[in-house]
Amino acid sequence: MIGLFWGLLGALFIGVSDGLARKTTQSTSILVLILIVMGLSSLILTGVFSITGNWPQWHLYAWTASALSGLLNLVALAFLYKALHRGPVAVASPSASSFTVMLVVINAFMGHPFHWGHMLAVALVFIGVVMLTQPGKVGEQNNHYSATWLRTTAYFGLGAALAISVRFYLAQEANDILGSIPALYLNRVFAFACTVIVLFYMVLKQGSPKLPKGHMWWLVLIQALLESLALWAFLTGSVDGGRIAATIGFAAFAAITTITAWLLFGEKVPVKRWLWIAVIALGITIASAL
Repeated sequence: MIGLFWGLLGALFIGVSDGLARKTTQSTSILVLILIVMGLSSLILTGVFSITGNWPQWHLYAWTASALSGLLNLVALAFLYKALHRGPVAVASPSASSFTVMLVVINAFMGHPFHWGHMLAVALVFIGVVMLTQPGKVGEQNNHYSATWLRTTAYFGLGAALAISVRFYLAQEANDILGSIPALYLNRVFAFACTVIVLFYMVLKQGSPKLPKGHMWWLVLIQALLESLALWAFLTGSVDGGRIAATIGFAAFAAITTITAWLLFGEKVPVKRWLWIAVIALGITIASAL
């Protein structure tokens, strides 16, 4: 139950963060957003470690896993923010939440217990994602999205899910060795370094990116803080055999993101999309509970 609680807390944090991303990605370059997300948490944790002097211990495997996890963090957010930018959130976020099933597959491949019931979960998630990409009928809300547009949004979400699943697995590996805060710190630092390199290259090729303006800075900073807190909560819940429980809770973020976009920015969600979100949630729950 403790792992489930921390997973749900992480889902709340990341759900609101991704809901804000629906707005911030409209006016700010995605790489700039990722840079701020990674840079803010790296700066704060560097200050904490400087005061305490308790820097992450050296461990080759844990540091390598953290470096790869940080790189995949950049890839995952790039796909996710692109999906959220395109919209609708009711397609982008549930597609990304299918990372849970992918994580189950990775664990099975790595020798962890596998149950044939996981195949049912995979089928439910796949069917739910496919149905979410279908355009609405004339007169329905959000019917201005074509089938091609919805499929492309779902593909970006699924790309994010694939990167997230591997990223989380590696982060959990580092977490088991180093602890949640050191693992979070290394993940952020490596992701920040990768983002700086990519952003520098993009500036040379395309010129200055779009920066947040006015009140948008507050939304971006809140988004960055919540994204980091989400990973911290997930890693905290993953200790002492709580990986699956934390994953169950964290999988709820798709619904929270959709609700956030609905409440804050008025993005309409047709009833049938809520139903397919529920189907995806059912598949995720089955995959995580087995």
